[in-house]
Amino acid sequence: MDARTAQYLSDFIKHDSDILDELRKENRSRNDIQPMVEIEVGKLLVFLIKLTKAKKVLELGTSNGYSAIWMAKALEDTGGTITTIDNHERISAEAVKNFEKASARNISFIKGKVEEILPELISKKEKFDIIFQDSGKYLYPLMLENTVKLCKKGGVIIADDSLFRVIETVRSGLGDYTHDYNRAVFSHKKLFSTIIPIGHGLTLSLKK
Repeated sequence: MDARTAQYLSDFIKHDSDILDELRKENRSRNDIQPMVEIEVGKLLVFLIKLTKAKKVLELGTSNGYSAIWMAKALEDTGGTITTIDNHERISAEAVKNFEKASARNISFIKGKVEEILPELISKKEKFDIIFQDSGKYLYPLMLENTVKLCKKGGVIIADDSLFRVIETVRSGLGDYTHDYNRAVFSHKKLFSTIIPIGHGLTLSLKK
């Protein structure tokens, strides 16, 4: 995104809480965490939750909680909850503290590996209205079938960073994983998918 477009968007798209402002300013100067979602992506997540009146959201990849707080605030309006999964010891502890600062009581944090937790959720017959995939990129294609099983009919699977393949500054291996994911969802018989070129790309898949 060019600077002129970014400035124009910033005149309209704002954070929904002070804690998000604080985290964004803090995260910009850090190199020890995964990059946070762009503010326009956060706003779209909120839009989709309110549009679909989602009650149950699953996030794969918590980092320090920035995107989870975006979604938790939206879910307050729908009476919903979000479950978020991450395995990073230190950053996960930060996320829990940030949830407390944000008074986000509708967030359930699970510490563990996504590839181990998802089968457990499937065995419990859990279903989610929205699943936000933002874990390790190599997990995108590997965990696709599990996310499809966990998504209810009419629900949406959202994958962040899905245009990594065509972003020159991104390591090529990461783009290969997201490219494989995109190919898989666009050919999947149970999904109707599209790609939105905001942030580093969002792939949206509706479960038929």
